[in-house]
Amino acid sequence: MQRPARIPLVPRRAGSLLVLALAGCGSDPAATDSHGSTTASTSDATSTAPTSTAPTSTAPTSTTTTSDATTDASTSDTGAPGEWQFVTLAEQTFPLNNTDVLVEFIRAERPDGGRSFLLYQHAPAAKAPLVIQTQPYAGIDWTGEEVDERWAQQGDGSHPDVDAPDYNESDNIAYQLQDPAEAVGANNVWAFNGFAAIHAYGRFYAGGTLADDALDAVAPYAFARTRPDEIDLERIGAFGSSWGGMMALFGASQAPPDAAPRVVVPISAPSDFVALWTWSSDTFLSQSNNPTMVTGFYSPYWRRATPILGSPPAGAAAEPYTHAGLCPGLPGTLILPHDAWDAIIPITQTQGLAAACANVEPIYWPRATPLDLETATMTHGPFAGEGLVPSVLIYTYAALALQLAPPEAANVYSVTSGPSLVLHLQLVLAEQKAGKDVAWILPRLRELADPRLQTLVAELNQLQPSAAVLASAVNEVWQTTFDADSLRAQLELGLPDPP
Repeated sequence: MQRPARIPLVPRRAGSLLVLALAGCGSDPAATDSHGSTTASTSDATSTAPTSTAPTSTAPTSTTTTSDATTDASTSDTGAPGEWQFVTLAEQTFPLNNTDVLVEFIRAERPDGGRSFLLYQHAPAAKAPLVIQTQPYAGIDWTGEEVDERWAQQGDGSHPDVDAPDYNESDNIAYQLQDPAEAVGANNVWAFNGFAAIHAYGRFYAGGTLADDALDAVAPYAFARTRPDEIDLERIGAFGSSWGGMMALFGASQAPPDAAPRVVVPISAPSDFVALWTWSSDTFLSQSNNPTMVTGFYSPYWRRATPILGSPPAGAAAEPYTHAGLCPGLPGTLILPHDAWDAIIPITQTQGLAAACANVEPIYWPRATPLDLETATMTHGPFAGEGLVPSVLIYTYAALALQLAPPEAANVYSVTSGPSLVLHLQLVLAEQKAGKDVAWILPRLRELADPRLQTLVAELNQLQPSAAVLASAVNEVWQTTFDADSLRAQLELGLPDPP
């Protein structure tokens, strides 16, 4: 769950081609990030970030909103109980997609007296959809807080986890400072669709607890309520990966009803901490050939979770962090991608949530053989590195773009890769041939076949109708001859019969 050298989905340019790469999951929390937030980034957002010593543009301004989020908070040091307050620390413009975008750096004063931090990228027009990206590990140095300045001065790399609860003199965590231009570049798809975007920072390095990280993910919803002229409160979506997926899940469950998300995509996300305790302290630990690796990896996470849940997690304190406690508060549609070879967050977490909640739609990367826990390393499985634009990114971006776009939008834009789709669809076909239920893939394929969806094809660096790219991939895997229209008709009935 630790973030290493770079946020997982980081696009780079190779010549004139926009290349989006999903960084592999790491093996040691002290050196690598097994699950950071999922992003797509371009290299044309190049402005230097504001820092705590060099704020830009405007003097701090503040707004207040009443919170309907469920927290254990009592009072705020700047507002009445139940209120969120937001201070704009700085403003800056960044180049993106051949235009300039306005960014605000926001401090949220929470009802519990704590603080959260947001990077808010404005949309070009009023009442725009909003995409929230939960970023647990990205380092920021523009908050004005001592802890952020101190970690930034230490530099990128592995450092003792001294700011988290109950430091044990041995845990190290990875740190990397994020240039705000990188965050802005990660918003290129949303900006191209005319959406606003918010990065919600968990600041894992700064300590805090599990509940604190969840409140960091509630902050953007509370903030959106203060900008109803700028943000369409009925078209909010969120996504994150691993611990960022946890933030996306539990933040959505506490979102105010009048700014609740329409769609959330938590990738490889922990969703039941009682079951995760059993996995990390018994199932995986007892079977691994390297138990020291297992305990060392999970230690920073349990040190943040046990002050809230107990050790082991149990009873009323832990119940909100289980499937039974999570389901009632989850709004909208929850789309959960998960690889069967995920050793960090077992696929049973997503399977259990899908069984418990009516509004959960899983996407699986099934594998021909079970995960070998004896030799497994601390990764989320190979799906993060399969293809130029991994299929997990293709499904995530298409779902968010289509479900948040206003109905009058003639075209919706995303990214794709035919070979990446083929890799995943081959796994689906193998399950279909084995007689397994693969209906879970149909909602995602129907989205990719939507006639409005135009996608940047990574191999060609060209926009093409997504349905045409999907039809080609389906034809290759199922040995069919669909065009876009006939594939749409087929998907309404189900998958093609296996060859």
